[in-house]
Amino acid sequence: MKHRSPRIFAIVLAAAGFVVSGVLEYVHAKTYLYPASSSFCSIDATLNCGTIAMSRFSVLLGIPMPVWGAAGFLAIGAAVWRRSKLVLPLCAVATAASVALLLESLLHVGAVCLLCEAVHGLSLILLLVAVLGRKTFDQAPDREALIGIGLFPSSLLVIALLLAPRYWEPLTWQTDVPHATGVTENGQAWVGASEPTVIVEEWVDYNCPHCALASNRMRMRLVHDADALRVVRRHEPRMLCKKIGKGCKPLRAALCAEAQGKFWEMDSWLFLHAPGPQLLELSNGARTVGLDVAKFERCLDATSTWTRAADIARAARKTKIIQTPTYIIDGQRYDAKTVHAYLDDAL
Repeated sequence: MKHRSPRIFAIVLAAAGFVVSGVLEYVHAKTYLYPASSSFCSIDATLNCGTIAMSRFSVLLGIPMPVWGAAGFLAIGAAVWRRSKLVLPLCAVATAASVALLLESLLHVGAVCLLCEAVHGLSLILLLVAVLGRKTFDQAPDREALIGIGLFPSSLLVIALLLAPRYWEPLTWQTDVPHATGVTENGQAWVGASEPTVIVEEWVDYNCPHCALASNRMRMRLVHDADALRVVRRHEPRMLCKKIGKGCKPLRAALCAEAQGKFWEMDSWLFLHAPGPQLLELSNGARTVGLDVAKFERCLDATSTWTRAADIARAARKTKIIQTPTYIIDGQRYDAKTVHAYLDDAL
């Protein structure tokens, strides 16, 4: 490569990464603010930017991940412009973060985002350019260079942290539920309107990543329609409710939290932590939502809890719930897409 080629190529790549990160932030915000809308980046259950946007690592330290990405590409671009030796370590950090996020998407969320992978790919290519063109980036960073490289990225992060609307927060109910709650005559927990216009039964399984996404979207609806919409939590646990293996532990945890008046708080915690193959530390969830942990742990293995969980599983089979999430409104069934089309007209 000619002496100038690595620098020009790296600037173009950093600019492309910044633009893609901006588009990704638009998708992230749109997923939360307009839950009924479709996205060009959500192709199917596996290739779905919306699923990634709703995952627990889509926001880090109060800042959406796409903004972190944009700040990273700004820093890399500034370092490249100054021919700084910081180009290589910055690109290495960006690539390591990309690998970690990809593993999280595959192992925990069960989906990938094409825009995210574009960002990850650009990070990897930038690392290769930094390695191959390291003789080009040979300026030792002094104080002025450090300020120049860090000024715009740090400013972007500060603005995002202090001034940008926290549009994702209405969905986190681990410490406070912002709507009326209660229990139906049949013992199912509900949240939303005390005198509803529409009642939605939302059938979910806490180990289902798509249920976590769908539940968050329904909660986002409640931000605007809490006076008319009531959501009733129904369960279709995929794990047998027997004292073997996991034994539908997330469902039992929700029931035990309900016994202490914290059902919806635990419901939120479970959707953030249960989907995926990782081991679930339910006692951590109990502490997070403010339960009596010792009482909670005794409840998990109580005979009454096992019996109720098994009854709930039988009710799902009797209702012939064959996939989650499933929605039932006035006896009519909907999936995660069609239910919002219905609610757009009904509310």
